Amino acid sequence: MKKKGRRILAVLLAGMMLAACQEKAEVPETKDTAAVSAETVETAKTPDQEASVRETAADTPQADLEGTEITFWYMPLYEGFDEKMSRDLAQEVKDKYGIILNTEVLTWDAGPEKVTVAMATGATPDLYLDTYSRIAPAIGGGLTADITDTAEALRPLLYEGVLDTGKLDAVQGYIPINLSQGYNITVNVSLAKELGIYDLLPEDKIHWSYEEFLEFCRAAREKGEDQNIYATQLFAGSKSSDAVYYSFLMSGGSDILNEEHTLVAVDETKAAATLGLFRTLIDEELVPAGAATTVDNDIRPNWYSQKLACMFVSTGTGEAVNVKKQIDSGDIQAFDVDIYEIPTPDGKADPHVMSWGSTGFTVFKNSGDEAKTEAARKVIQTFLENQEYSQEVCVQTGNSTVLKDLDVDYGDETLNEQTKRAAASTAAYADSSIGVLEPWWSDFRETFYVQLQSYFTGDKSAETMLGDWKTSGDEVITKALQQ
Repeated sequence: MKKKGRRILAVLLAGMMLAACQEKAEVPETKDTAAVSAETVETAKTPDQEASVRETAADTPQADLEGTEITFWYMPLYEGFDEKMSRDLAQEVKDKYGIILNTEVLTWDAGPEKVTVAMATGATPDLYLDTYSRIAPAIGGGLTADITDTAEALRPLLYEGVLDTGKLDAVQGYIPINLSQGYNITVNVSLAKELGIYDLLPEDKIHWSYEEFLEFCRAAREKGEDQNIYATQLFAGSKSSDAVYYSFLMSGGSDILNEEHTLVAVDETKAAATLGLFRTLIDEELVPAGAATTVDNDIRPNWYSQKLACMFVSTGTGEAVNVKKQIDSGDIQAFDVDIYEIPTPDGKADPHVMSWGSTGFTVFKNSGDEAKTEAARKVIQTFLENQEYSQEVCVQTGNSTVLKDLDVDYGDETLNEQTKRAAASTAAYADSSIGVLEPWWSDFRETFYVQLQSYFTGDKSAETMLGDWKTSGDEVITKALQQ
């Protein structure tokens, strides 16, 4: 997969969000003026005008939805999201339209499989909220309703270009609610300063070589060994957070798939060099033992107790938000974090990382009951018109909003700055072209981590591991394409 032209969601949304942030900074808002981007000056509306548009829409005769029941499935975007949906959103749409919203929160482990089975058996919910990577196959398969009318009603609220990302084959099958950041590294800068290794981090927070990264890791272990401090912690116990490793491979100059997404296209020489970075971390005991069986979330006790100088399970902003929540709740001792990009072999090339693009809504056709479809559309509209929902999602996840008038406050000036910087990073370096449109992606993921386990235990060389991964990955893709 090439960098050019394939960053379906990450570049468009992140670049758009960043530009808006910059323009707001350059044109201060006052009581008498509103900052308006140069691109939207001809069509932008004042808040009063937009309110008028919504009031006019509200006055337009609507279908009687009183008593209409719909099912709504969603992933647990953050702790407390289920309550927000099942209580607050359900009550709001009941009060407004008489809609009865039957909610079900899925789990990250079993949820994707449940949705896949539901799509195959016709047991899908009326409304679904998840990443575009899992929704796109449903749109491509003709399972979703056209929600163009809802999109047009919401257009005045959203950044220009947002709705285009939800179109597939000219059908508006998806409406985004926020943008996921690209993957990077979260560094405990308090610990780095305490150990006297802060100066080993890249000054621009972007470009550093494998050797410079290893120098930081070695220094962290050397200076912190008497406190049982490690540089970081590796994991291959499940497929969770495999996107981290794909990001390292991509930043190392290797593709994952070919341009057509029909074969694995890993560059064995470049990928072997990246895997060699992890081998060095293991062999020099710069990471805790047991990488092959450690699951991503198993590293958090070490991370939160400040036994790791850095970690790369979550996106940088996502983990910065997690740390802030843990500190605010009194569960951990306070420490400062910052976001650094994944290293490249020579430290001169730009990183190239994965992003899951965006999270958003889709409406399934199911029986074709128009009342249910219209009720689902109204739930989407209600969610995005009430900024409180988007504000909470962004603050709790570190993601970026698609609402142009929502200035998200993450509750901390440093975090606010890091989030804007992460948006710039996503625009420049993130790629959401893999894991988005492939219906076989879930099965493909199963082929990677089992090979990584064998490499981490030393049972396979990098070359053998990569060859075996390509063979099993190609089998999954070929079988799926033949069906």
